[in-house]
Amino acid sequence: MMVKLTTVSLNIVVLFFCFGELSALEQEPILPPSGSAFELLSKAKISTVSEHEIDELSTEDSKKHTDDGYLANPGAVDCFDALGYRYTGGRYNNDLMRFRLRCPLKIKPNKKYPLIVWFHGRGESGNDNERQLSHIHYALPSLVGQRSLDFFMLVTQCPKDNQSWQNSVSQEGKGDAPFTIATEIFEHILGEYPIDKTRISTFGMCSGGAASWAFARKYPELCSAIVAISTTPPPELTFTNFTISAYHCTGDDVPIQPMRDYVRQINQSGGNAHLTEFDIEAHDAWMPALSQDEVIAWMVMQQKNSLFSPPPGVVVEQLLWRQVFFYFGLPICCLLPFLIIRIRKKTRRCIDYGISQ
Repeated sequence: MMVKLTTVSLNIVVLFFCFGELSALEQEPILPPSGSAFELLSKAKISTVSEHEIDELSTEDSKKHTDDGYLANPGAVDCFDALGYRYTGGRYNNDLMRFRLRCPLKIKPNKKYPLIVWFHGRGESGNDNERQLSHIHYALPSLVGQRSLDFFMLVTQCPKDNQSWQNSVSQEGKGDAPFTIATEIFEHILGEYPIDKTRISTFGMCSGGAASWAFARKYPELCSAIVAISTTPPPELTFTNFTISAYHCTGDDVPIQPMRDYVRQINQSGGNAHLTEFDIEAHDAWMPALSQDEVIAWMVMQQKNSLFSPPPGVVVEQLLWRQVFFYFGLPICCLLPFLIIRIRKKTRRCIDYGISQ
């Protein structure tokens, strides 16, 4: 009997390793796929920078543009594919709308990944398809290197002559509001890329905050969490079904009190919101939110209607051990007594069989 059990165990081990080898031979999906609505303009240039270099790049201050706003850090630009989408509406007629998409470093077949939809501030508007990535380098360890996380990030851009996400220069057809274009791109992303539809969150910074609220309003069944940074709250209290994590500097030119009142009212209405305040005299809550508070990692771990999603206002590094326990430790602890009982019964039967012989 023991010989048979050993043989079966060895066969299982051999099959496990063979399956692992076959899985390793599966080709990584080619994105965007053939027949895509998108045109690939350039692939991400993931360099082999060291962890020390990644840390140095992530602590560099955002550089200001000579005219206004900020410039994107080259280290962050290298992490994103440059894509184009043909759009018709308003003043556009089959015009190429350029945007950026960050993909997981390794995409496994048949696996779904989280998506972050990022809406930049007024100072990052332009036509270069780069400035909208300003400030993302503060979260560089989440994008590249040994600590990188597996997720997609969609970053579109407002044109220089229309810096308001929801404004259309021309109302013809669908209009040409940057938000309308962004959501149309988003819907194609859902159809063509392996996105986990229970793990979609939105990030809104400054004027991009209005776009984040609008995104959650448009896709209430998909959006799991909202991050609002240095922005004003919406006028209505209809966001009680979302996890909201807001960040604001106490000395910001954008008054903090409206956000304080909004978070309190959301929680009193049964919602789940938190405001993290930074004692800084600047319009710059995104830097500590992205670097110190690991807001990207927090967003990646959000899941629609999940009890295991970390609550707003926490640094996820403090919860990683809890996540591991809930995902792996708790099931193992529950199954372990049953496994021990079964093993003891099997062993006793073998002993009794040997004695009877």
